[in-house]
Amino acid sequence: MTKKVSIIIPSRDRAIYLEHSLKTATDIKDPNIEILISDNASIDHTKDLAMNCADPRVRYVNTGKRVSMRQNFEFAVRQSKGDYLIMMGDDDGMIPGQFPVLRHILETETPETLSWDFRTYGWPIEKNGKSGGLRIAGQDCFGTPFQIDAATRLNQLEAGEIANNIPLPALYHGCMSRAFLEKISSLGAPIFRARSPDLYISFRALQAGGNFWHIHHPLSINGFSPASTGGAMNNLNPKSNKKDTQFLQEAKLDDVDDILPVTKSMSLAFLGTLETVRHLYPDQPVSPDYLKWYGMALQDVSRKDAQTAREIQASLDGHAEQFGAQTILEQARNTSTPFLARVSSTIRKATRKFPSFRCGCEIGGQNTIATAAQICDDLFQNHAMGVISGQITPRKAWQNCKFQNKQLATKQKKK
Repeated sequence: MTKKVSIIIPSRDRAIYLEHSLKTATDIKDPNIEILISDNASIDHTKDLAMNCADPRVRYVNTGKRVSMRQNFEFAVRQSKGDYLIMMGDDDGMIPGQFPVLRHILETETPETLSWDFRTYGWPIEKNGKSGGLRIAGQDCFGTPFQIDAATRLNQLEAGEIANNIPLPALYHGCMSRAFLEKISSLGAPIFRARSPDLYISFRALQAGGNFWHIHHPLSINGFSPASTGGAMNNLNPKSNKKDTQFLQEAKLDDVDDILPVTKSMSLAFLGTLETVRHLYPDQPVSPDYLKWYGMALQDVSRKDAQTAREIQASLDGHAEQFGAQTILEQARNTSTPFLARVSSTIRKATRKFPSFRCGCEIGGQNTIATAAQICDDLFQNHAMGVISGQITPRKAWQNCKFQNKQLATKQKKK
């Protein structure tokens, strides 16, 4: 029997993005999906947008009052009806024509989780020439599905290896079975037991272990906009717009908290989530390498303004004191770890750009997550399924993709 897939879109006052995100889901030609919009008490036209959608697969639910991001995730999952669940942000998008790849893997491998190499799209920002486009990398396309070794990946996570190219079991820009989600949750407790629900469920899944699969091929697009939580975290400074950092204030009011206080360092946010998982489930050991994690947090410090840097340093001091790791923190501060980490990160990013190309996403005067998804389908066509079935080689699929990009670029120039 074909499994039902719920595509869950938590949203809050971002109908201008949601309109296009929703289109990427409704363009999927699969009757066995539901598209659930979980509205976090928006005051814009989010409800009207959802209720006026003619697609019967779309459902709308509302939290009834403003809650934290974690609470909206919790509410949404409990409202969904699918056997498998996918979550994405309201400025993100599915790649509709690639959904058959996802469906094929679910039906043939029955994984507990399926993750993939999603692409990142920068919503157009005035005076930012790099926004409004995508970078397509050859090593992230046209792969064949493979199992993730959970024990090996957990060891990498403990060592602070959190690069995008190292697969994690995922619910956010990933697919997770409801049965597995229930299996790794504690009876009577929330499903998401940390402030960052997406990180928490990935880390908890790794800790528990399971039948995890991954494919090096994009099935969705991560949208990066000024309203994104990730964007707000990366741009935090004393002059930040209050609306941009409202999620931090709401997180503090949530009755579910992390082992570490709210921090403005992404590395410490990751470590805090890992510590929370370790604390909640001590029978399944997790052993973070503090020296490496502290080094990454110090790298964050070097990128921030003075006030934010002081706050991160204070968070580091607090963590080291809490876990008896003051000597390790001092060692991290007295080494060149931040510099070496920056060099390593730069080399890794540069390496991943070859082979790759950047493509524009404007179609008919519009440049949105929906046009980005359409461009991806124009480039990928059905070659991913051809690779899986053995009808075409990954090399040939990539060559076709590059050729198609040149054709599209030529058409865009003529217009």
